Amino acid sequence: MESKRYILVVNPRGGIRRGLAVLEQVRPIFAAAGSELDVRVTEYSGHAGRIAREIDLTGYDGFCAIGGDGTVHEVVSGLMKRSEPPTIPLGLIAGGTGNVLVEHLGCTDPVEAARRILAGRTCPLDVARVTAGDEADYCISLIGWGAVADINRTAEKLRIIGRLRYAVAALWHILRAKRRRAQLVLDGQTCEDDFLLVAACNTRCTGRKMLLAPRAALDDGKIDVVVVRNATRRQMYQMFRRVFDGSHVDLPCVEYHQVRRLSILADCPQPLDLDGENKGSVPVSVEVLPGAIRVFGPLADDPGVV
Repeated sequence: MESKRYILVVNPRGGIRRGLAVLEQVRPIFAAAGSELDVRVTEYSGHAGRIAREIDLTGYDGFCAIGGDGTVHEVVSGLMKRSEPPTIPLGLIAGGTGNVLVEHLGCTDPVEAARRILAGRTCPLDVARVTAGDEADYCISLIGWGAVADINRTAEKLRIIGRLRYAVAALWHILRAKRRRAQLVLDGQTCEDDFLLVAACNTRCTGRKMLLAPRAALDDGKIDVVVVRNATRRQMYQMFRRVFDGSHVDLPCVEYHQVRRLSILADCPQPLDLDGENKGSVPVSVEVLPGAIRVFGPLADDPGVV
């Protein structure tokens, strides 16, 4: 069997500092296959993105990452910002408190993720190009505004409680969400109104097991947009209870769209949630780039959940 080489970026601070422990779990799997790991441990916020953007990829068979949603976001953005479109497959090994993309792919076990990478089977992954002002970023999970961004900012302050932080923050802000005036443009159709939240999702789940966009697929060339314009506190509480099984989309206060492009325009800057990161502000435009990256996916006898 031909020996393979992989870059492996490790976030040592992800998942309550479990990144290095996960690395020791997967090292023997790669070693047993005769594969070489070029391990790069990140030293600061943004380091994973810089490595993905600048490293010479010649001779590597995959770009892998151990970390959570923030690390994955950095790596994808870094690869997409290279001078040439990325062709190297992306390998994801869960190592954070939030592991949305790996959960969608049906593989949160690090050892199984390593085996998938070594098997070499890949599947396409849509990427959303997010433009706010003169800055372009790239997302693979979520672009959130309104209550969604408020929830993420609060969840960041609750890291000490681990994975429950998303649910606690969501309940808090859903019960006290405020409406914001904006123009929402979906595939060229414009609506001006007051909105409680807009969530554009490439993955079905967000946060911790919240099935926010139950019809989303990673490779359909579209992004699923959940919109709530007006709702009573009782309706918002119903939405919170039902978001864990996806049935919230049946509530009359919830709109569900599947589009290729969207924009949010407002008179003043308002914060965004990009793949779980507090980055950027409206006005913002989003365009889906179909199959922009390939990701190591399920084994041949495991259909997965792409």
